[in-house]
This record gives sequence, C-alpha cells and structure tokens, in this order.
Amino acid sequence: MLNRIEKIDVFCLQDPQADFVRFEGSYQNVVVVVTADNGMYGIGESDSPPQMIKALIEAPSYNHLSQGLASLLIGETLDDPKRLWQKMYQGSYWHGRNGAVIHAISALDIAIWDLFSQINKAPLHHYFGELKHTKLPAYATIYPLADTEDGIKAQIMPLLESGMKRIKICVEPWWSDFDKTLSNLNYLRHLVGRNIELMLDVALEFDSLAQLKPFLSTLEALDFKWIEAPFNLENLEDHIALKQLTHIPIGVGDLGMTTCKEFLPYLNEEAFDIAQPDITLFGGVSEVIKLRDLISKHNKRIVPHAYNTDITIAVNSHFLSTQIKQEALEYSTSPSLLRQRLIENPYSIDQDGMVTIEAEQDGLGIKLNWDIIRSCTIR
Repeated sequence: MLNRIEKIDVFCLQDPQADFVRFEGSYQNVVVVVTADNGMYGIGESDSPPQMIKALIEAPSYNHLSQGLASLLIGETLDDPKRLWQKMYQGSYWHGRNGAVIHAISALDIAIWDLFSQINKAPLHHYFGELKHTKLPAYATIYPLADTEDGIKAQIMPLLESGMKRIKICVEPWWSDFDKTLSNLNYLRHLVGRNIELMLDVALEFDSLAQLKPFLSTLEALDFKWIEAPFNLENLEDHIALKQLTHIPIGVGDLGMTTCKEFLPYLNEEAFDIAQPDITLFGGVSEVIKLRDLISKHNKRIVPHAYNTDITIAVNSHFLSTQIKQEALEYSTSPSLLRQRLIENPYSIDQDGMVTIEAEQDGLGIKLNWDIIRSCTIR
C-alpha cells in the first residue's frame, strides 16, 4: 500500500546572533517538514523570506486555481513527486507561476523527494541518475570579504589550512574604490597562490556592464574561474555583451530565476556558460531535473547555488554526484547558528578540499537538529 501525506509543518527560524545581514539569508530560514502516515518525514528549505513561504503553504483556498499549497498535498499519495509538483503549480496558478510561490513549491518538493526516497529505501541521487562521483570538490563562499589585507588574510588562511582549494568572493560596496579593489584582488591571489581556484559573485552589486568592464582584465590575469550573477536578470543585453568580452565563464540563475522557462531567453541568446539555479528557489528537485535535460544538448554546465544550510548542500551534493563532469559544491562559510548546527550530521571537508557522497543512504541522508528548530523558531 502506498503511503500518503499526513501533515506539513513549516518552521520560521531566526538566529539570535543577528537580525539582518545586508545580502544573505543564513541568519533566517524556513524549514518544511512533510510527514507521511507511517510517521516518516522529509525535510526541505527555501532561501526566501520565511513568513512569506509559511503563508503561501498554509493559506486557505481562494479558488481552485489559487490554493494554499498544504491543502493541495494533505492526503495525497506519495507515488510520484513530479505529479505532486505539477499539482502544486496548477493549484497556485492564479497567484503563482514564478517568484515566491515557486520558492515555496521548491521547499515542499525537496521535502517530498526526501520522504519518497526514504520510503523506497534509496538515496536521493538514485532519482537523479547513476552515481558517478563519490567525492566532490568543495568551494568556500566568503561573504562579506574584508576590505583590508589583514582582514582578508584572517578570513582566508583558516580555509587554506583546513584543506579548501577553491574560494568564491563577492563584489562588495568597497569595489566603488577602483584602486583599492585592484590592490585587494592582487593581494588575494598572492596570498592563496596560483593553485587555488578563485571565483567571483557580482551578486547584482553592478547595474551595467560599464561598471564591471574595468575589472575584467584583472580578473582574467588573476585566473578567476567564473563570474556569477553579473547583472539584473532583466538586463539580458549586458549578459550577451559580457560573454563576448571575456573568456571567463558567465554564471546565471541563482538570484531570482524560477523554473526552466526563465532560462530560455538566456539559452536562446547563448548568454551564459554555467547555469547556477538555487534548487531551493528554482523549483526544487523536480524542476532542476528538467533544467538538466533542457540544457544538456547546449554544452552548458550546471553548478547549483547553495548559500543556506546543509539541507541545500545535501540536495546539491546528490545532484552533482550524478553529473558526467565533476563540478564543485558550494560550501557557505557563514557563522550563522542555522548554517552550522541545523543538521546533526553536517557535511565536512577533508584535507584535499573534497566532500564525500555516501552511495548507500536513504533520502537526503541528513538529520534535523530538533533542539535548534525548537530554540530558533519564531511565531
């Protein structure tokens, strides 16, 4: 007999260490727990405003095309997560189709896939395809990066000493000082040496190509491996122009793209090299499978975004472990309590800068720290 969804819980979490950080959500989080009638449960999250996601999941129905997502799922058979994704999408069509509704669907979809995999005693990566990599290179994301050499050294050296071989930095407000920025970038490369890979996340700090262009020759000379989220997603024209100006791969998708349809203009114009969807925002496991299949014939890479907790890292590791090309797994260095302690069995980096993917596990293979859930839940 197939199991059914019995209840859905949404936990809005707040790290008491900080109330607001300019450009990251790791001090807040929304965790979704989907429980089956056999008592087993799956977990998901979304890097989106927690109270908004909670409202979209728990809302009462407005009409048959505008329903709360939980009401669409309670009592449903756990036979096919993709079918349940489509039911959520269609049942929220009136007020959804993209944006925050897809963020909420993403969290639920991840939890449903986790639960579905556990019930079937299979790892999530089984449903992405054949396991091809039992180890993945990790890259540390540093945000914010200090604006002095001493500060940069204090942030970077512990990562190098721990074995990290890949580091992503972000464009910061101090990049408005051109000379200071060039000095800091050159110091960073000198500090890490030539064998450490560096990547750049512009994080929408620039509005136009004219602002980024003066830095391109330096980024090329310092061998940055990609430029991520260079401009507002509505600015397709500058993405196209940037790709023609530099050999550095261009990544798009992490800051706002929801569902495959929003990638299509970029795909049609060859305006990127690396798809970087945040699976907790983009549409969950079900939608990233569609994206993988969509771009496979276009010679594009997929490196999912992951500046949240080990739930996101787990989803990404399962996905990346089945891809033909070995890609790097994003690993947030945020000191947030939620980032560091939400999961009881977190992913760790070995001395070679690699993360191990277990071939035999059920679902995501991670366990919630319910003490953190209880202590950090806001009402």
